[in-house]
Amino acid sequence: MLARFLNARFLSVLCCLALVVSAGKALSQDWPTRSVRFILPSPPASSPDRITRLLADQLSKRWGQPVVVENRPGGTTRIGTDAVAKSAPDGYTLLSTFGTHSTVKLLYPDTPYDPIADFAPIVQYAAPEVIFVVPASSPYKTFKELVEGIKKDNRALEYAHFGNGSSFHFYGLVMGKDTGITVLPVPYKGEALQMTDLLGNHVESSFNSVGTALPHLKDGKIRALAILGTERSKTLPDVPTFPELGVPRLSAASWFGFLAPAGTPDHIVQKIANDVREILATPEVTKTLRDQGIEPGKAGPDEFQRVMEAEVKRGKELIAEFDVSVN
Repeated sequence: MLARFLNARFLSVLCCLALVVSAGKALSQDWPTRSVRFILPSPPASSPDRITRLLADQLSKRWGQPVVVENRPGGTTRIGTDAVAKSAPDGYTLLSTFGTHSTVKLLYPDTPYDPIADFAPIVQYAAPEVIFVVPASSPYKTFKELVEGIKKDNRALEYAHFGNGSSFHFYGLVMGKDTGITVLPVPYKGEALQMTDLLGNHVESSFNSVGTALPHLKDGKIRALAILGTERSKTLPDVPTFPELGVPRLSAASWFGFLAPAGTPDHIVQKIANDVREILATPEVTKTLRDQGIEPGKAGPDEFQRVMEAEVKRGKELIAEFDVSVN
């Protein structure tokens, strides 16, 4: 009698577990039932914008629902990001952003959201490659020649970056300190303006994404001396990495990624992450990204979370080391 009762209870538990699994699958299949919106806290025509629109188009075909990209720039990414932080955690309003996201509150303490606690990481969809370049008219043909020349002349090296406290700003500060040269950061409001002045010989060096620099590299108007990362670029395999050149701290560039408001159901986060990674693995999308000097991303929710937390820690250290402020 007892055995029969226990068997019945065991079967009952199994049935309940089966119902839970079935319900989870049903929920996953039910989403999305309407339009999904990606808010991008930067202007159109940037690399994050182009890739977000590419992925949105592919996701729309998969999901059978419109996937809309809305540019909402301003406030050093804070305006668009805050809108997502305050949205319902239902998977229908998502954030497409980049490395600045992790450290913005360190530079702007009045930021109305916490970049880590108020968001659920979904997927790091791209790893943009960043290079250090000089005009074709520069006397320096290699990074070694540049360092030796600046030291010999006993002067500061000008380098362009896209704003105080930006990742490009810190790349130059680290490069200067770790090679023993003096550097003079020259801030701009965007990469396009940096490149215009570099081409016009108004600034002598610059950090740029490969996507921005590639057309001018192909035309022979600028020269790449080094690239961030631990491995050489598949797009520019002849350009040495900074670690190869004795600057190991410049071993990683930035990221582009999707995030959701904190509290978004895990099955929705996992579905988006899995679908995006499957799309990124297709040969045509991989080629499209690499043609722009961008590697497809691989990090899912857990790894992406660790990446952002590590960036906050590193950002605090760099801000303290170089006494950087946004002013």
